[in-house]
Amino acid sequence: MHEEGKGMRVFEEVPWHAIVLQEDVCQELESSPDGLSTAEAESRLDTHGYNRLKPQKGRTLFQKVWEQLNNILIYVLVVAGIVSGVLQEWAEMGLIFFVVIVNCTIGVVQEGKAEKAANSLQAMLSSTATVLRDGTKVNIDAEYVVPGDVIFLKSGDRVPADCRLLEVTNVEVQESVITGESSAVKKHVQPSPLDAALGDRKCMAYSATTVVSGKAVAIVCSTGEDAEIGRISTIVGALEREKPNIVVQLDIIGKWVSVIVIVLAVASFFIFKFGPADASLKDSFNNSVAIAVSVIPEGLPAVIAIALSMGVTAMAAKNAIIRQLSCVETLGSLTVICSDKTGTLTKNEMTVVEVRTCEEKAELEGVGFHGSGSIHMCSGESFSEEQMEQFERVIRIGVLCNDSSISIMQDEHGNELGWQHSGSSTEVALLFAGMKVGLDQLSLERDYPRLGCIPFESGYKFMATLNQFEEGNLYCFKGAADRLIELSSHQLANDSGQKCSIDRAAWHNHVDELASRGLRVIALCMAEEKEFPDLLRTEPMTIAKRKPFLTILGLAAIIDPPREECIKSIEEAHRAGINVKMVTGDHVGTAVAIGKILNIANDDGVLCLTGQELDKMSPEELRNKVKNCNIFARTSPENKLQIVQALQAEGEICSMTGDGVNDAPALKAANVGVAMGITGTDVSKEVSQMVLADDNFSSIIEAVREGRKVWDNLTKVLVLNFPANIGQGLSLFFASFFSGLDGAPLTAIQALYVNLITAVTLGLMMAAEPPERTIMNRPPRKPRKRLFGKKVVWRCLFVSTQIVLAVIGVYAWGEKWPEAYSVEERRGEAFSLLVFLQMIYSLNVRFLKTTSIRWGIFSGNKYVPLSFLLIIGLQCLIIYTPSIQSFFEVRGLDGYQWLRMIIIMVVLFLDVEFEKLVLDRYVFPKVKPVLRKIGLRTPTVTGIKQVFRFKGAEVLPSGRIARNISLRNMTMEEIDSFRIA
Repeated sequence: MHEEGKGMRVFEEVPWHAIVLQEDVCQELESSPDGLSTAEAESRLDTHGYNRLKPQKGRTLFQKVWEQLNNILIYVLVVAGIVSGVLQEWAEMGLIFFVVIVNCTIGVVQEGKAEKAANSLQAMLSSTATVLRDGTKVNIDAEYVVPGDVIFLKSGDRVPADCRLLEVTNVEVQESVITGESSAVKKHVQPSPLDAALGDRKCMAYSATTVVSGKAVAIVCSTGEDAEIGRISTIVGALEREKPNIVVQLDIIGKWVSVIVIVLAVASFFIFKFGPADASLKDSFNNSVAIAVSVIPEGLPAVIAIALSMGVTAMAAKNAIIRQLSCVETLGSLTVICSDKTGTLTKNEMTVVEVRTCEEKAELEGVGFHGSGSIHMCSGESFSEEQMEQFERVIRIGVLCNDSSISIMQDEHGNELGWQHSGSSTEVALLFAGMKVGLDQLSLERDYPRLGCIPFESGYKFMATLNQFEEGNLYCFKGAADRLIELSSHQLANDSGQKCSIDRAAWHNHVDELASRGLRVIALCMAEEKEFPDLLRTEPMTIAKRKPFLTILGLAAIIDPPREECIKSIEEAHRAGINVKMVTGDHVGTAVAIGKILNIANDDGVLCLTGQELDKMSPEELRNKVKNCNIFARTSPENKLQIVQALQAEGEICSMTGDGVNDAPALKAANVGVAMGITGTDVSKEVSQMVLADDNFSSIIEAVREGRKVWDNLTKVLVLNFPANIGQGLSLFFASFFSGLDGAPLTAIQALYVNLITAVTLGLMMAAEPPERTIMNRPPRKPRKRLFGKKVVWRCLFVSTQIVLAVIGVYAWGEKWPEAYSVEERRGEAFSLLVFLQMIYSLNVRFLKTTSIRWGIFSGNKYVPLSFLLIIGLQCLIIYTPSIQSFFEVRGLDGYQWLRMIIIMVVLFLDVEFEKLVLDRYVFPKVKPVLRKIGLRTPTVTGIKQVFRFKGAEVLPSGRIARNISLRNMTMEEIDSFRIA
């Protein structure tokens, strides 16, 4: 059995694409065009390992469970449960451990599926390969391919390893999974420049890419994790996301709550045991347990998980699929959205918007892949018969010189479902343009049958067909405007339709003017067969170099139109304080033109930066430039990662969109990686936190709105729950000073009921609160915004103090007036008052920053009346059902007790409303600057920030790279050391 990875990787850093002679490539690999012997291949398999990716280690079920249990609040609950068991309080012990199990189960389930990125990458590798062994062609499992093997590739094959091409015959390779280039790349055997980008190395074929045409012979240079896809896999595994803010804040809250619980529980034990009560050891422990379970918000983790899940469901309805729960909250704090252009900000439906002849120009209405629309003169004048004929002639060439097709889809009942198309998007745009002027493709092909064709090639940049016309056979040419203008000697005069000498300067001016608007320009020309009878038998490159001979008819200007809804969404993002940046592989002119239409272009800063410019910048310069530039063109996948890291180093919370394997590192490094659901690869979806089902930028903005709503509602849940928890614990604590143990106003069972039933019911009600109307008119939250800020702390203290006074007050009051109630009756009143105070207080919390005294206090959230009816019904069931009374140690209430509770509830509601009016409006705005000036902040429980450096990069303990790092120049050993670190 072979040992994987044994020995040294001796070939991995050689620039295979830049070696001039094929003989030198073979010599460097210690191989030859005749391939390897079986013995040598076996030896190399021992040295280099199998041609496969190392699977990422997944977490075991035990590890996942431990992550949920490794929480100080859970520790306190477990200790409380053990103490209850030792004291034989079985009901309390059972409930406490039930809470622990439920919270752990919810946490494990809501974490979702384990990371599958490495498995998805492995699935993209070829399963078999045809190699030359011992001078004979053999088919083997691709994992046995080694450096130096000579392999054979043909159309439809998946390339098994990174290789240098030795022989090619019309080879095109689809490399989008590696380079992000959407079009197939024409390959050749000539070496590439040393600094050529990955997509420009035309003499190389890379593992996991697909041969779409032709055949080739190649020699393997890199396998497994040494290949480009292996580097991506390694980088993805090395990058770890920083903990989301919601997780950090809940950790901080948990630690502080634990400190409070431990202090109160220990203090109460000593007070009860050695204080005036002189209680027994068992009773002292019981009281400490009751205080512990009272203060700990047992139901809070479940409420938060369910609140996040509700956000996930709401986002899914708006085409944003969330893969990681904590991402819901992070979306609400985004400060920058980096979006791809094609298909996300634009329709990805090329559309002919303008047609020009030598002197006239016309606009075509209607965008996208459909035939509805019309043509009209740009001047606003009506078409003359001659003018219309001229424009139809131009578009007719585009329809005839075309290998694509369009058709109407129908269901089984013959109902039209819409258009379907196949072929080049540019050609499809010309077909739909033809429909707008009444030219049907099938009719034209029947009336003007094709006799021959020269297919399009990037080398000569045109396509030509020979079609039969009544006046004689004509060549129809379609291609790049710059190439065909130079090949044209004549043009058609608008007035007579007769050929005349070409005005090249005028045509080039047309092209420049259209290109400056971000339009792709196609020239449409013709030539008569009788003048050039041997054209189809001539080598296309020879045609491209001959003297001008074509007659140019006109130009078609094509654009991938912006999505109309994106313009509004970007405006909304700007109002919300979110900066939108376009990151595209398209040309600068097109990117800038679309950016200006979408109002993304930054006229005050750098208008546009290219990937080459980014590669030349230092980390400091990159950070400054990236922050002030909103359009990035001709970018590589590595540039995306550079942009993300530079923005994060500037303190931004950023999102990045992507769809290819090559985008995986940037998607994982971003605070919110967004994959495309339609065009995205499985790998990009697995490493992302959110997937757009419709590939639409507007869905990101809808997700941001939902993320902000979730944060607001989580704040409301905390503001609602903690006063009740603190009030419960302090009521038990202070009651010991004057009541003794038998008179404790609350029991541990009652506290657990409030935390698990009342608090969870009201918490879920808060989680369903609709967003505020102005939620997208305020700036993003600070990156480390505290859930438990100064206002929240003050509100908790203010309300919990009143709860303590109320609970202890009615309990003491019931001892004397209007009669001496029993302990169970007084406890029933205190217990019920605690439940109803939390219920009435929830109305204050519904509108945190505005008054709750309004007509719609119960409207806008259908769960408010339902929750109130449920809580009141359950409480009445508890205090008036004999069998349940004994379990909760309560008795039924009379009219005086109900009257007291109602009065206290109204007083609490009005007190909080007065506090909101006075403090929020007049006091806090003046106190806040003073506190900030003296440096008083809400305390946190965090360790010292540790930072280590890797290749000049600042890396946080979580693994997130805080400064820019050039991954392309990293060796495998350096990447491995980074992962170990």
